[in-house]
Amino acid sequence: MNKFKDFTKKNGIRLGIVVVVVALISGLAASASKGNVGAAENAAASLTIPVKQGGTGFVAWLEGIYGYMFKYDSLAAENEELKVQLAEAEIELREAENAKNENERLRELLNLREKHKDFVFESANIIDRPASNWSETYTISKGEESGIVVGNCVIDSSYNLVGQVIEVGSGWATVRSVIDADMRVGALVGEGGNAAMIVGDFALMQSGETKLTYLTQETQVLEGDVLITSGKGGAFPRGLSIGTVSSVKTEAGGQVEYATVTPSCELGALSEVFVIKAFDVVE
Repeated sequence: MNKFKDFTKKNGIRLGIVVVVVALISGLAASASKGNVGAAENAAASLTIPVKQGGTGFVAWLEGIYGYMFKYDSLAAENEELKVQLAEAEIELREAENAKNENERLRELLNLREKHKDFVFESANIIDRPASNWSETYTISKGEESGIVVGNCVIDSSYNLVGQVIEVGSGWATVRSVIDADMRVGALVGEGGNAAMIVGDFALMQSGETKLTYLTQETQVLEGDVLITSGKGGAFPRGLSIGTVSSVKTEAGGQVEYATVTPSCELGALSEVFVIKAFDVVE
């Protein structure tokens, strides 16, 4: 008896709930058999309304999650498709730019050949720029197999002097730049075309310039004067653009000692050059 009392004390609430549920079920069954809705059935229906509402809300939440996931997958797929289209457009743009550059290069080469039909050209790419504080040289992609020899003049597509070949091998050649310390080029100065000499200078080479010297007393040099090759000696054709006078250095008496020259050719931007293998020498 005591055990029964202890059990009812501990589980009274639970037993009560069970009894109520059983009674409700019994009442619903009885009412259902008679086709009537009684108080118990009505109470049970009222109890299930929150559950039904909660279930409806849960289903709506699941539908929302599904819709979001579907929309996310669609946007992700569209984003990947746009990335592919952008990559293809960039490739087409790059190919068009390369074609444009190639057409310009061929047009410049045609102009070179038309303007100086006596020039025998060999085009080549710059494949190396050896780093040195004592020289300014380039390695090009053509050599003795292309008929290039030591002493050949090298220009860019605008007839600007680049330098001179000083070493040749199979499939390569070394070009001494116009600003190299060991470079020597006969030049004509100003409107009068007075003769002078381009002579490389170590200090000026570091700043991308060279020196104009061996000036006669009659030679007038002004900043902005354009220098061209004289053609004397037969190493360089006459009339190639060497550079522009950037400054004039005078002695105490006012006589011009020398001038600094900025090359006409953009040496740092060069990728292709033209070797002049032969030309008509003008006396």
